[in-house]
Amino acid sequence: MKRALIATVFNEADNIVRWWDCLMQQTVKPDEIIIVDGGSTDGTWEELQELARRSLVPVKLAQRRCNIAEGRNHAIRLTDAEIIASTDAGCTPAAGWFGEITRPLLENATVDIIGGNNVPLFQNDFQKFLKHLDGDPAEPLTDGPHGSGRNTAYRRTLWADVGGYPEWLTLTAEDLLFNYQWYCAGKKFFYQRTAVVHWPVRETAAAYFKMLYHYGYGAGEAGQESPYFLRRLVIVLFPPLLLLSRHRLAFLKFRYRRNAASVRGWLAGRFQGHRPPPGWRRINKVYLSPETQAWIARQKPAKHVEIPVERPATGR
Repeated sequence: MKRALIATVFNEADNIVRWWDCLMQQTVKPDEIIIVDGGSTDGTWEELQELARRSLVPVKLAQRRCNIAEGRNHAIRLTDAEIIASTDAGCTPAAGWFGEITRPLLENATVDIIGGNNVPLFQNDFQKFLKHLDGDPAEPLTDGPHGSGRNTAYRRTLWADVGGYPEWLTLTAEDLLFNYQWYCAGKKFFYQRTAVVHWPVRETAAAYFKMLYHYGYGAGEAGQESPYFLRRLVIVLFPPLLLLSRHRLAFLKFRYRRNAASVRGWLAGRFQGHRPPPGWRRINKVYLSPETQAWIARQKPAKHVEIPVERPATGR
């Protein structure tokens, strides 16, 4: 069974060689690598072409102005592999990652999608401060839609059955809404703890707040995580509520600013973001694609699926 690795990149010149070396050092290598560059202007595209020429496995490259969802979908269309593994540039997959993230799909025909173990890296002083403030993120439960785009593998048929990644979203939350599609369709998920990808926490406060804004925007645009962001909105409107958290008086200004960044993004996504295309319907608090709706309608008996709330690790 053919296995492909896909990724999207944008202005990753500072770390593209290190990331590529991690791919080439995999103990089990993909049959094919497909990378879509979203229009880099810092030399990433030229570096990728040189790396591809020296690659140990077949590589397909494409460059087009697109968002992350469009890039992922385009990469999948460029391969005929039955199993798709996805990671992000800038992350560091462990040497055994590709073999471990795809192995359950080879061994168990009833499994449709795999989520791996995402391990944050806390290296500089700011990152260590975040770790002190929040601790390490808890590992996910095994029964919810929590496969991340940086560390996941799935059958091509799953991707087709749910209509691919939602391209109408502006930038983020494409993996979140994609995950809700397969979850509502009753696809079987497996958490592979041994498929490890390390990912760098944002290195500065400015970059961190920008990330929170973008994540909030994506969640608001996708119509997800409303209870979480409404609680943060209440905190922004009534700052003394921060005193009720476990940190109480510690880091009040920083905690307020990160709540505010998340909320600003969420409100912008809700009121300024794109609306779902025709055919998408909001069912059980989730926007479902026409393909996902059709899949659910074909199942007998039809199932009511409650969507668990996935809480972003932004804290109070």
